[in-house]
Amino acid sequence: MDFKILGEVADLLTNSFKEQLNIPRRPTTYGGQGKPGAPKKTNVESRPYASGNLYRNIKVVVVENTQTGFPELVLEMPIEGQFVNDGRRPGRYPPIGPIDKWVRQKATIQGIRDAKGKFISRKSLVFLVRRSIGIYGYGGNDFIMKGLNESLPQIIESYGEEVSAYIYFQVQQIIDKLRNKND
Repeated sequence: MDFKILGEVADLLTNSFKEQLNIPRRPTTYGGQGKPGAPKKTNVESRPYASGNLYRNIKVVVVENTQTGFPELVLEMPIEGQFVNDGRRPGRYPPIGPIDKWVRQKATIQGIRDAKGKFISRKSLVFLVRRSIGIYGYGGNDFIMKGLNESLPQIIESYGEEVSAYIYFQVQQIIDKLRNKND
């Protein structure tokens, strides 16, 4: 496989992943369903990132495999990208620091009020978010596969079926590596 072609495909995939991250989505539990007791028709949709760190720092690069000598695709992204893509199983509460940072940055949950109309403190919001994740988990949005599937027709049109199959295989290996890190 030619480095130049793979470099063009890597740029295409990077842009496709970023487009997927810009699509607002409804929050779900780890299994994909809504939370028990939550309103069935919620209009709360937001982008799956708060600070933009994931959006700014995600990229697909081409590197030469030192064992085989062949080029391969490598996905570089911050650790939160794995959780945005795959979600998080219920169980333990997540750490306070990242959730506090997320609450400060996420504009859609600023100024939330309780049943009596009083604003909820940031500390309480952090606890509520952590508890919710601990009990229900949260669903990922699988932006990596969605981005790949979105860009495959363009890859097939520009480079052919063989390159498309190779790219699909490479991205599947990237996803497998991410999931093995999480286990």
